[in-house]
Amino acid sequence: MTCFCRVGDATLTAVLPLELDLILLGYSNGYIRQASCSSLASRCQKPVSEAPPSSAFPATTASIQSLYFIRSERTGDAFIVCGSDDGGVAIWSLRDLKLLMRFVHFVEPLSHVTRIQPQHEDAKPFGGYVLCFSSDGTIAVITLDEFQFLCLIPGSASPLTHVYYAGGADHEQIMTIYGDGSARLWDFKVREFRRAMDCEKAKESLAKSSWHELCAILNNQTPQPSLSLSTSADESGGPVLACITSLALQQFVIFTATDTTAFDCVPSYVPKRSLRASSLPQLRALLSLLLTPTLSPEIDEICAGKLGVLASFADILFSSRLTAACCRSDSTNAWSVSGDASALRAAVIIAALRALSLYEALHDDCETVITFYATSLPTVVGKRYIPPDLLWLARKWFETMNDVRQATKVLVDAGVARLSGEESVSLVKAWERHLPSAEGSVGDSEASSLAVFLCGYVSVEKHLFLSNDTLTNISKSVTSYLHEEDSTRRLLAVELCSRGFHVWQRHVDAMVILRALFTLAVNSRKDNISVQNVGQQARQAILHIASTNTPLFMTTLTLDILSPKSLEYRKIVMQLVALLTRKKPLLLYSNLPRLMEAVVKSLDPNSTSSRDAVHDTATEIIGYVVKTFPTVDFHMATQRLAVGTCEGAFIMYDLKTATQLYILEGHKKQPTACSFSPDGRRLVTVSLEEGTVLVWKVGSSFTSFFHPGAPPRQGSAGSQPYKTLGFNVGEEANMSIADTLEWVKFEWPSERSVRLHIRESTLTFST
Repeated sequence: MTCFCRVGDATLTAVLPLELDLILLGYSNGYIRQASCSSLASRCQKPVSEAPPSSAFPATTASIQSLYFIRSERTGDAFIVCGSDDGGVAIWSLRDLKLLMRFVHFVEPLSHVTRIQPQHEDAKPFGGYVLCFSSDGTIAVITLDEFQFLCLIPGSASPLTHVYYAGGADHEQIMTIYGDGSARLWDFKVREFRRAMDCEKAKESLAKSSWHELCAILNNQTPQPSLSLSTSADESGGPVLACITSLALQQFVIFTATDTTAFDCVPSYVPKRSLRASSLPQLRALLSLLLTPTLSPEIDEICAGKLGVLASFADILFSSRLTAACCRSDSTNAWSVSGDASALRAAVIIAALRALSLYEALHDDCETVITFYATSLPTVVGKRYIPPDLLWLARKWFETMNDVRQATKVLVDAGVARLSGEESVSLVKAWERHLPSAEGSVGDSEASSLAVFLCGYVSVEKHLFLSNDTLTNISKSVTSYLHEEDSTRRLLAVELCSRGFHVWQRHVDAMVILRALFTLAVNSRKDNISVQNVGQQARQAILHIASTNTPLFMTTLTLDILSPKSLEYRKIVMQLVALLTRKKPLLLYSNLPRLMEAVVKSLDPNSTSSRDAVHDTATEIIGYVVKTFPTVDFHMATQRLAVGTCEGAFIMYDLKTATQLYILEGHKKQPTACSFSPDGRRLVTVSLEEGTVLVWKVGSSFTSFFHPGAPPRQGSAGSQPYKTLGFNVGEEANMSIADTLEWVKFEWPSERSVRLHIRESTLTFST
């Protein structure tokens, strides 16, 4: 069996993962091979003879140095571009790996590839152009449809720093700007050099037309899934190159979580970008290439015995800039290179484990391994351990989505927890000047976003070490991000408010934060279809804050129902009451009287527009409340609503007039349930603590007209209950409030006979 890193005399020189089951490998003899993550994890492929194997395809006669993926927007076909060490470039179809073209026009090897799609109105259906950049700044322009070589734009003695593109009906122009301030204008449609100019003239020209900047690709600001292997690594042998492949897979996971359109579905290639879409064997193979065994026998046993993940390689390869350096044999070396390297590996490991944990049988063991890699490495690695860099993690939180974003949060939490008080103050001090609330700060800058992230997360855990002025600045910045147009910044603010509401409420108006979350929770429901999902996160934040700050939360909620800033906002708040009824009913239990009073008053018939605006939502709330809470009941025909209070009273409302009719006071302890008779003329109430059922007359009478606000006469009992009925069901009456919601119910077999169900016991009373 032959290791994939070396096939005969040929050595692996480039890796391009397109998905976990489709990885392209480039070799020093100019061939490429297809592989999967599983085959890489096993280290071996089928025996390789002297003749080219069926899985290998000739690309060039020189050593392959780089591999790139491009796609035709018009046809959807996918292609692979490779660069060789002799300056050659080859392009072939991904569908059948058929070689389409090859040229050698560069002196230096290929360094980057990008595609340009003409955007002008007169453009005919056309796949666009491919720009191939060499490391010396030379640019080759190729048509993507016919793979015709158009022109070569030469480099300069000064490095290429910026590239701009502008297209029109009669021109396709590129402007190149160099490190010495010079600029050149080219029209590759007619294959002509237009003119040279200085940087200032170039800026004037760029301001006059619709130019698209391509500079990010030159400065390596855009991550790439491919990895080129240094030829110096050839002497290190297969295991080292195999570990470089592991590094390529790490970059691939980060890349596909960063650019969700990088591998759009096309007829010839339908990738699975999300780790969650990966199969169990794929995830196991990926983890076998990423985990660092021998650090903990217990974790190794869980990985091998329970998760089915076996270690693949003994040598671990890393570098301070994620390029080529080798650390031998000891797994601790993998975590002793740089903060960026530790962050990259840990983030991808945790992202893959989170995807694996979706298999229910593996969930608990995955969580154990995640906890180990997030929190235990400083102990097992020792003094040489370099923790994940918080700035790197913050950047990836903004750049990536889904699995990797959640993994970075886990690592940020662990990293912040490890900070000492002095380190926390130092970190916040370094970034505080970039906060949106800081004087002179550019609020929409990348530095501003990173400052809110880093200062916000540190403040949540280490606020005792920070000054009031600093916490006030951070609190104002977090609150301001709740109103940002950018959904990623809003999402950050929502998460920080959920985690640190107890901190921010001391330095800014807490009701302002709650009201912003209320609005996001309802108005951002359309975000459910997006990867940001701000609305869902805001609803989760509200539920969390309601659980931990119930008095303030309920006060804000009821005030905003009774005195909203607008009818639309009242509707928003009432929708949240419905949400809480479904998700956190016990939070509302002791506050039901206040909430139901607010809901009833919102239906005031004297304010027709207000009533019409909230009628459906109020009806929905009442329905949820009656269904959920046995202490509340509604009679449709009479439009009466009965609401029990913790003090033992029941409040009767008339929804037709949106007014309180009267209060029935009979129970001395907390009531458990109530129910109207079918004709609406009786209300029965029960208190398990008292062991008493009370029967009340609640039908309309002449007394009601002469004494508004007074309950109907209860016969000879006056204002006392019409009937008082005792019972004893023993231990079955001992239950929590949560149990009463499920196990206490009334049933009416007739208009004057009622059954009370308490767990397994059934009591029948005449009313």
